[in-house]
Amino acid sequence: MNIHQHTLHEPRLLIEIESFTKRIINDGLNRKNLPELVRLLDAFKQIYSCNHEYVDYVGLFEFLATCEFYGFKQMQDGQYTYESLLEISDWLLEHYSWLFKVNKEKVLSDLRQYKSGVKSRLTTLQTKVERLFDRYSRNLIVRVDLKYHVDKQHVVDIEMFNLHVQTLRNRMANKHTCFRNLKLNAWCLEQAPLGSYHVHLFLIYDGSKSTYDCKLARWVGRVWMEEITEGLGYYWNCHTCKRADEDSEDSEIMVVNTDSIQKTENYKYLNGLGMIKREDPRGLERLKAVYSYLALVTPEKIEQRLRVRVNVKRMRVFGCSSC
Repeated sequence: MNIHQHTLHEPRLLIEIESFTKRIINDGLNRKNLPELVRLLDAFKQIYSCNHEYVDYVGLFEFLATCEFYGFKQMQDGQYTYESLLEISDWLLEHYSWLFKVNKEKVLSDLRQYKSGVKSRLTTLQTKVERLFDRYSRNLIVRVDLKYHVDKQHVVDIEMFNLHVQTLRNRMANKHTCFRNLKLNAWCLEQAPLGSYHVHLFLIYDGSKSTYDCKLARWVGRVWMEEITEGLGYYWNCHTCKRADEDSEDSEIMVVNTDSIQKTENYKYLNGLGMIKREDPRGLERLKAVYSYLALVTPEKIEQRLRVRVNVKRMRVFGCSSC
């Protein structure tokens, strides 16, 4: 766990670094940019770990920070800072500007590789879901988004997030409590542009043994909140369209399989939740829209990609397992 995680909001800092790097690639590095560069370098050194893998724009910033700007790090008032960068020559300024620009193709290559991986998820999901419906005549579909409390997000760095996800995956594999009768689980890890790390979870239960999709989604969310994250977590119940603090047993349940919700753009994909039968083509088509959400390649979804991973056994950002 990073000892600085209580003072820096890691996900937001990475977004800020990306924005800066993108701007310098396009416009070049000017002397007026140096104070911001120094501030970001000073902040980055607090969250940086050689055991982490940084990608695309943040990966370029990390490369420059560790290979090009490292010699400017000096001790001042008991802390290291890159302030000596403010006094660099015009020649060095031009050189560093060129380094940002010349590495643009590597950044774009990383992004193309990411998009290609996301597209391949759909084939994986579709194949496993179809096999499941070939074997079982009816299945219960559950979707829940696992997040963190707004006032706790700064506490959660990528290492803590990875530990929480590993615990979640172990519980699903062992069919612990709320995952009993689970036949398939799929998940993807994301980073909200102005928020924090979160998990999109797609679950299929044995429809002959589990029938209460809303309650199961709520149960999964509560396990994430209270047991796995020990109070740091939060969730969104896709079956009730309610946040954790609104999603109680006595709350008014929004029925998902209705024409009114089908007309609601933001929740159109929710129509494939609940009990789906093999002989229901409309339900199966809606179901595809539900799991396709984990494989969207839209500008909004690309902006939610992880910028950093724990490099121990190459941290995965997507998984799909049949139980």
